[in-house]
Amino acid sequence: MSNYAKLVNGALAFAPASKNNTLGYNLETNKAQLLADGYKPVVNLENKEKYMDCEGIYSFHYEETDDAIKEIAVYHPYNYAQLRKKAYPDMSDLCDALVKLNSNDDSLKAEGQDQLDTYVQNCLNVKTKYPKQ
Repeated sequence: MSNYAKLVNGALAFAPASKNNTLGYNLETNKAQLLADGYKPVVNLENKEKYMDCEGIYSFHYEETDDAIKEIAVYHPYNYAQLRKKAYPDMSDLCDALVKLNSNDDSLKAEGQDQLDTYVQNCLNVKTKYPKQ
């Protein structure tokens, strides 16, 4: 079944189920009258799950064309701060390294230093990958 609607201030206003004593006004069988009254078929995007991205998000809205109202996906990339926040290593790694560095055990201290060096390098890599804009 097709849906017919008008686009009013960016929102869909669907055709009513009945109009002027016509039941089933919004059905495909009444297509000619719907089109004459300014209603257009609504074409929704299929499989919205494919609109996934690790470095941004999608929003969806409708645009009117000559013969239909179509749902459109719009991509919004994250800014550098959002990308860095998602990419930085877990803070628990830093905390664990600091605890080891402040222990009285030389082997733990060496392990903590290696862990801290790795943590800092990972953070620097993120900063290089996502520079300030």
